[in-house]
Amino acid sequence: MTPSDISIQETLAAFHVDRTGLHPNSIDSMRKQYGWNELPEKKTSRLLLFLRQFKSTLVYILVGALILSIALPFLENGHAEEGFVDAVVILIILLLNALLGFVQEYKAEEAIAALRTLTSPQTRVRRGGEEHMIPSRELLPGDIVIIDTGDRISADGRLIHTSHLEVNESSLTGESATVLKNAQAKQGTTLAEQLNHAFAGTIVTRGSGEYVVTSIGIETEIGKVAKMVSETVLPETPLAHRMRILSRTIGLVVIALCALVIVIGLSRNMTLISIVLLATSMAVSAVPEGLPAVVTASLAMGVRRMAKKNALVRRLDALETLGSINVICSDKTGTITENRMTVREVWLKDDDEHERYLLGQIAASCNHAELPDLGDPTEIGLLEYAKKERIDRMPIEDEEVPFTSEEKYMQTRHGERSYLKGAPEKILELSDEKDHKKILERTTEMAQKGLRVLACAVTEPGEKKPRFVGLIAMEDAAREGVKEAILESKQAGIRTIMITGDNVVTALAIARQVGIEGEAMEGKDIDKLSPEDLNKALKTTSVFARVSPTHKIQLLTSLKENGNIVAMTGDGVNDAPALKGAHVGVAMGKVGTQVAKEAASVVLADDSFATIVVAIKEGRRIYDNIRKFVLFLLRANFGELTFITVCLIIGLPIPYLPIHILWINLMTDGLPALALATEPGDPDIMKRQPRNPREHIFAGEWKRFALYVLAAFTLPFIMFLFHLNLGYSLEYARTITFTTAIVFELFLAFTTRSPFPVWEIGLLRNRWLLGAVAVPLCLHLILLYTPLGQFFQLVPLTRDDWFSILSFTFAGFLILELLKPFHVTPLLKRLFSHKIAA
Repeated sequence: MTPSDISIQETLAAFHVDRTGLHPNSIDSMRKQYGWNELPEKKTSRLLLFLRQFKSTLVYILVGALILSIALPFLENGHAEEGFVDAVVILIILLLNALLGFVQEYKAEEAIAALRTLTSPQTRVRRGGEEHMIPSRELLPGDIVIIDTGDRISADGRLIHTSHLEVNESSLTGESATVLKNAQAKQGTTLAEQLNHAFAGTIVTRGSGEYVVTSIGIETEIGKVAKMVSETVLPETPLAHRMRILSRTIGLVVIALCALVIVIGLSRNMTLISIVLLATSMAVSAVPEGLPAVVTASLAMGVRRMAKKNALVRRLDALETLGSINVICSDKTGTITENRMTVREVWLKDDDEHERYLLGQIAASCNHAELPDLGDPTEIGLLEYAKKERIDRMPIEDEEVPFTSEEKYMQTRHGERSYLKGAPEKILELSDEKDHKKILERTTEMAQKGLRVLACAVTEPGEKKPRFVGLIAMEDAAREGVKEAILESKQAGIRTIMITGDNVVTALAIARQVGIEGEAMEGKDIDKLSPEDLNKALKTTSVFARVSPTHKIQLLTSLKENGNIVAMTGDGVNDAPALKGAHVGVAMGKVGTQVAKEAASVVLADDSFATIVVAIKEGRRIYDNIRKFVLFLLRANFGELTFITVCLIIGLPIPYLPIHILWINLMTDGLPALALATEPGDPDIMKRQPRNPREHIFAGEWKRFALYVLAAFTLPFIMFLFHLNLGYSLEYARTITFTTAIVFELFLAFTTRSPFPVWEIGLLRNRWLLGAVAVPLCLHLILLYTPLGQFFQLVPLTRDDWFSILSFTFAGFLILELLKPFHVTPLLKRLFSHKIAA
């Protein structure tokens, strides 16, 4: 006999519980027996993560250089010792590069694992007769779970109570049609026929119910499926894909240049090993092979920063898109407002004490919430009002009409009476009330004060239609900081559209309070518009009231067709299509249903609109910083490549040995690039128009890129030529040129921080960068003034040499900083020439 064939009492008895749930004293012993309610999770071993750092075309080139450095001296009957020294240095640098990539990716995986913990779903359970919200992973067999519309079921169990309960089980059965559940039903053996069972991973689409947990974790039906999919590999993000394509393109260019270097070297009778190692090292130096790891680390750090600011990012690619958002479609309740409803006014058709008591009883009884904070905020506010007025709450015998966004009202039976509460126009439509005009006028007066108005009615024994009783007006005040956030987003070229199920007058009043401008429209008016007319209406309308989830889809589709990049908020199960269809779906972490959170790419832990604007600001910062370290790496590396190529063409000695190029690459690429990823946002970051998501990563930077490549070539070239002409040894000229290149490239890290001069943004603003520059300098000093220097064929530098190097490179840095206003001024003119969207 399967668990589904067992009666409710037999199921409860099997786990030694009753409808009050598990006894708290038994939790620890059961945890030891059953463990946690978790599915298997793919974990990458540290060894595989380290070995993965060698999976790169450019690393293969470096490995080839290692093999050549060992083999070619023997083939040419040269000095094998020198080749072995080169091989040892290349091997050390190869391992250090891999170690750096490993640490960065390991930290990224740690950040994403922490994010999974932060976004773990919550479940409402009854233990020892008291209801609690607990993390779903803490569920145990025997727990009594309470479910409602929009909840994602977290464990398998036997239903013990249902009220119009419908569940979407497509994640298990593949059938899109919802299943009507019944605690008393009898069924067959197939999964689809088990109507009195709830299954983990399925979604409640209507009604409510309770079930006793029978299976958790890997023992659930979805856990069995999870065994087969635990090895699934997530696809790379669009940004990582673009970076990979960029690296490949640059690699092809570099290989072509290196081929030219080989031809020139052979024409100058250089040894085969020297020219091959030089060309190979140039290729590895010029292309930032660690770029994907740095990008991943940057995104992971962004995830952590945003988590601290209450924005939990579920998909890394959302971080890219946030920087392009130009429209925010936001719910009113709980996002723009506090979602803490308080009764401010009541109005009765027949004002006497009996009717006032009845009004409060309807509000408290036609209600699923539990004090102090379990349930819908509106219903919690009604319970608080009833408690304050000492009004008794009647138990629900049957929920005749569950509340849905389509129906806009709720009806419950209590003995011989039925209580109704909902939107005034809907209650009036259902009731026998004749004086609609007077009641709607009173509703409008309340709504104009920014109050949310509910109507209550009662169906007495023998009556066919409900009798209208009165109105309850509740206030949901605007959240602190929302008005300022909307103004900041407006300055950033981002338009805010309010979408709500509330009365249009109430919605418009709240919109005006927080600074949202534009006209208002109701959902029923949207239905009358053609797609073309809706596109026109959206240009002037910023408040949409009394909307359904289908209206959200219509608005989203229209905005996207007009070329907007849209962030859409939502919390209900019916919001999931809009959240998934938006460029960035934003779900509410506190009141949002699990299906809404699953469909969204960002979850707000505090449900606040201001946090959306903070997330957009962080998204812009992350993208800016990725551009900064990509440009920094390529400017410096192409400067080296140009320098070596020019020296070969004009017949000068090779300025760098292969190990010199690899050392420059190690000293100037990894740490400074990673430090640039922590750079604070520029002062104008929220005063720019949103970026075009299709723009090239170098957009607006080509001139600066060319200028900095020229500088990175010119300074070492002048230093090398100067010391050769003065008769210094080649070894000394290489040492001072080599050191000049490293120092100037570290200066370039400061120059790349911002399009604004360093004296405007502050030298100490990014302390990580100071450390990232200090460490390579100290390592370079160790190289020069220890026996390691002789393996690199370098000589110690004097105090006068250092004075010349620092003066020369600082002068180059200062010139680049002084030239910045000539780039920034046109940029600012472009930024502020556009009209900011209303």
